[in-house]
Amino acid sequence: MDRYALNAQAAQDDPSLLRELFGNPEDGTLLAWLADHGLWAILISLGALLLWYLIRRYIRSKLRSAVRTVVGEEGIPTEDAVAVRGADRLVASIIPALIIGTAAVVSILFVLGNNIDPALDFFADLGTDAARWLFTSGVRIVIVIVLAWVGVRLTRRFLPALMLRVIRDSRDAADHAEASRKRAETLGAVFVAAINVFIVVVVVFTVTNELSIPIGPVLGGVGIAGIALGFGAQHLVRDVITGTMILLENQYRQGDVVQIAGIAGLVESINLRRTVLRDLEGKVHTIPHGEISTTTNFTKYWSRIVLDVGVAYKENMENVFRVLNEIGSELGNHPELGLKVIDPPKVLRLNSFGSSELSIRMLGVCKPLTQWELTGWLRLRIKERFDEEGIEIPFPHQTIYWGVDQPALPWQQGAATEQVEPAAEKQVEPEPEPDDFVDPNLLTPEQREAMLAEMALAAQAAQEQMRRDQGEVMRLPGQGDE
Repeated sequence: MDRYALNAQAAQDDPSLLRELFGNPEDGTLLAWLADHGLWAILISLGALLLWYLIRRYIRSKLRSAVRTVVGEEGIPTEDAVAVRGADRLVASIIPALIIGTAAVVSILFVLGNNIDPALDFFADLGTDAARWLFTSGVRIVIVIVLAWVGVRLTRRFLPALMLRVIRDSRDAADHAEASRKRAETLGAVFVAAINVFIVVVVVFTVTNELSIPIGPVLGGVGIAGIALGFGAQHLVRDVITGTMILLENQYRQGDVVQIAGIAGLVESINLRRTVLRDLEGKVHTIPHGEISTTTNFTKYWSRIVLDVGVAYKENMENVFRVLNEIGSELGNHPELGLKVIDPPKVLRLNSFGSSELSIRMLGVCKPLTQWELTGWLRLRIKERFDEEGIEIPFPHQTIYWGVDQPALPWQQGAATEQVEPAAEKQVEPEPEPDDFVDPNLLTPEQREAMLAEMALAAQAAQEQMRRDQGEVMRLPGQGDE
């Protein structure tokens, strides 16, 4: 007879307080079962449920407090909400339920008089093995995880500040400090992510080794996958490397106007793989960094005002230079636009001799992205001042010859209308004398051509006469010596 049977026999010989409370019921009844074992089993079950509820509530409050500390008061992003709920369910509900439930089942079996020595021996052996593992491999795993956590925290804290100190240019003014900070944050985030990936890989392989899991096949598979990925993603790797160099060298940044890969536009966004440009027509161009061989930045630190002004050959250059310099000074002293000017535009030189004009070049320095606005204002003021000063802005002229079958001119249309009027109402004009003025409205196209030919011959004869008088007679083609 084991000790559990002896305990039951002792309970029958010496009634307990519970049996007395239940009125010493007979053996085999529900009251006897409750007095001997059942009430304790029920109390253990209720206590286990209450303990599980309290632990679950405590763990959930701590988890939510930690989540609020990390993500702030605005809440958890949608893509992370599922992971947070899964972690909450596992840590706060499932694990405590398994531990408390196991302890409650063992306690109930003991109260009901069952032999729990095998279970106790199992847990004792499990505890011994677990303690031995915890003090050997477990300690090493904990140390590796703690060091990895410290490394991640230090990297996130100090690497962005270090990047800001490295990439900050001494030429950066106050309005460029924000751009430098954003570029440092971008590069810092890239390097922090790379270092974190490296740390995670080291931790995973260390923990796997401590758990006696062979890592040779894993390394072989990773190596083969890396080779395949390298062949398939070589363009992506080229884009990322080129993008890293663009950000490190600060070739351009968000908000600059650049020309890359033959496309000019405003940089709307930039990351390690591609640059997004929006041109003047509003078109958005996405350019992979691997396609960029040359970058042209129109708005880095400062911009240049370049304007070529054309005037007639007859103008006095000193007067023109004075007017243009006055206009440049006026721009520099403008109450609004003057704030965008660094060095007011002034005449640089007489730039070139054109077919119908003299080209004068003006140069100035202004803040980035303002050169086009300021150049437009200069053109407007130059036109107004040239009109006031009587300075001619030349433009090409063109004469059109209509030929014999030309359309009717306005005065010819009037003459044609008069011809269709009734003869009774038409007044007969007296024929002009040979020396009188001839109204061009009365000339036919043939008469006009003949008149023009006579005028040309007369002009040519007068010119030849003048040349003869000067002793420089020009022999016309097809004519003999006179």
